[in-house]
Amino acid sequence: MIALWRPLFVLFAVLAAAGGPRHPRGTLLQMLGDPAWASSHALVLAGFAAFLAGLIAFRGRGTALPARTSRWAALAILGTTLQVVQLVLHTAASLDHANLAAGRATPLLTTAIWCGVIFSPIFAATLIGLIVAGLRDRTLGSVWTAWAGLLGALLFAIAPALELARVTRPEQFSAALIGIALWAIAAGLWHAPRAAHAADTADRADEAGGLS
Repeated sequence: MIALWRPLFVLFAVLAAAGGPRHPRGTLLQMLGDPAWASSHALVLAGFAAFLAGLIAFRGRGTALPARTSRWAALAILGTTLQVVQLVLHTAASLDHANLAAGRATPLLTTAIWCGVIFSPIFAATLIGLIVAGLRDRTLGSVWTAWAGLLGALLFAIAPALELARVTRPEQFSAALIGIALWAIAAGLWHAPRAAHAADTADRADEAGGLS
C-alpha cells in the first residue's frame, strides 16, 4: 500500500515546477499587472499546501520514524505552514497593482515581501534540516537528489531579501522551486532503506493484529 505522503510530495513537485517558470518578468509594477502573477503563485501555493499535507502524513507514521527525522519533520511542518501563509499574501499582492502605480501605500505587497523575508528562510532552514535528517537516518530521499533540494532551499531563503533589495530575478525563484521539486519527487518515489523496512514492519503488525 502506497503511503499517503508519497503522492502528496509528487503533487507538490509537479505544481511547484509548473508554477515557478510561469512567474512574470519585468519591473515589479509590470509583474503585478500581469495575469500570470496570480496563476503562477496560485499553482505554487497549491503545491505548498499539498507539501504541508504530505509532511503531516509523513510524520503521522509515529514510531516508524527515528526521533531525529520526526523532530525535523515537525519543524518542517511549522516552516511550511508559515510559507503557505506567505504565499497567500504573495498571491493576493497583485491587488495592490493600482496602489503601486499611483504611488500609494501597498499594504498587501509590503506585508507579503516582509513575510517572505522572515518566513522563507525559516521554511528553508527546516527543509534543509529535514533533508539532512532523512539522509542520515535513511528515512527520506536519496543522496543523489539531496543536493538539488539543499541548493533549492538556499536559493529560496535569499530570494525575498533580494526582492526587497530590487535585485532579484524570477529565474532565481524558478530555480529554487525546481531544485526543491526535484528532491520532493525523488523523495516521494524513492523507498529509503529504513523507511521501506519500517513500512514492512508496520504492514506485518497490521496483519498480525487482524488475525488475532
